[in-house]
Amino acid sequence: MTDFLNYSSLLISTTIKHYLNGPPRPSWDLKNHLTFAKFSSSSNSTKTIEQLQTVNSVPVPAKTGVIINELKINNEYRNEAQVHLDKILKPYEHVLDPEWKNLKDDGIFAEWVQVPNDEWEKREVRKTILFLHGGGYIFLRKESHRPITSSLAKIANARVLVINYRLAPQNQFPAALHDALAAYLYLLNPPKDAGFEPLNPKNIVFAGNSAGGGLSLALGLAIRDAGLSSSGGIIGSSPWVDLTVSMPSRVSDECADFIPNRKGGGTADNFTESQASKEYKEKDAALAAKIKNQNLGPKIWHDSFNRPGGRLQLYVANEGLAIPYVSPMLAESLCDLPPLLLTVGDDERLLDEVIYFAHRAAEPTKYKGPSYNAGKFEKSPFQTPTNTTLEIYEEMPHDFQMLMEHVCTTKSYERMAEFINRVTNILNEPLPPSSYNCVNVKGEFGPLKGRHEKCLNWDKIGIVPS
Repeated sequence: MTDFLNYSSLLISTTIKHYLNGPPRPSWDLKNHLTFAKFSSSSNSTKTIEQLQTVNSVPVPAKTGVIINELKINNEYRNEAQVHLDKILKPYEHVLDPEWKNLKDDGIFAEWVQVPNDEWEKREVRKTILFLHGGGYIFLRKESHRPITSSLAKIANARVLVINYRLAPQNQFPAALHDALAAYLYLLNPPKDAGFEPLNPKNIVFAGNSAGGGLSLALGLAIRDAGLSSSGGIIGSSPWVDLTVSMPSRVSDECADFIPNRKGGGTADNFTESQASKEYKEKDAALAAKIKNQNLGPKIWHDSFNRPGGRLQLYVANEGLAIPYVSPMLAESLCDLPPLLLTVGDDERLLDEVIYFAHRAAEPTKYKGPSYNAGKFEKSPFQTPTNTTLEIYEEMPHDFQMLMEHVCTTKSYERMAEFINRVTNILNEPLPPSSYNCVNVKGEFGPLKGRHEKCLNWDKIGIVPS
């Protein structure tokens, strides 16, 4: 009853503000303003981890015109994925909790989102999207993202595979990456009863929003580094690529975003004590002591990661924040990845890290990684710039494709469909060169603005703010 009264009060107060003072941004109608207010209120409320995960696991109906088919991906694919991850994670294993290898279930819950009678199996190019959902690696599920996944299935005329990867803090990094890689291997070599033949990796596009966008890019890096066949392309919508929260926009007071300004604080500081938080803190303390007291491997973290207040993120210990599959923006090289489409709102806190990631991928000799990785790019075997398209949408907050009914949302989906058609070679055309674009509220394209380029001179990349 209390929640209902609070929500009713929020609706009334926001409606009054909308008509008396105007919306946070001129192009927002009342519905967008109300949605934004609801998410802002939720982001700033204090809950237990269990409450957050439970409240946000309620299924959301798919849009009309698509069907949902549930499935489970067998653990044999996790076992295969573990072999590849063990190889690329070896330099970092001394700062990781090995519990990700101890599987507590018999597979990964997943769902196909598709248009009925699409004759996908008969096509020469079976366009497939592996979608990884957002939620800070700690909440939300495949069911909560059906507005996005059903929109992609329809506008791209593709089948979308969505998985419930394991969530933190109960499951630490690299559990989510482990599940994502297992899902990719499932698509490449499905079981006989899957209902489809093995897919050409170039017909597969990874896509994700927020943490799922960062996970999609991390998956691309992991596949590259493991020597596996890469996907056709990667779409990151508001991708979270810097878990050190080092970029200026993270603490900007000028954003119209529901992601809170924590001024150097992280998600680990924002929960009421519970059984889950107690267990994760006990495990974290044990891991921290192990890292500190045993000479197991080289120091791979910056001194700024040693926060007296404890953890910055629930997803990984502070000593692991700079691992490239945790914070892709900090990777030694972002070259030799499949083509990228990165979209971000002009008014969101993740803006700077997405801008910097895009420039590092497309112009690697000009834009460097963190100072503590100096000289490592030159030694990397990956030197070919990645074809990268960056699109910044005016007046849009974080995850606007999921929240906003707006011209920018429509344009963004259209651009995703075009990108998918290009990288899967439906159009039989070469990719255009890398580009950085600003899209106004009318859906018109133009160059980046001066304020967008300020972050390219930032000299504290990957350094946790004090």
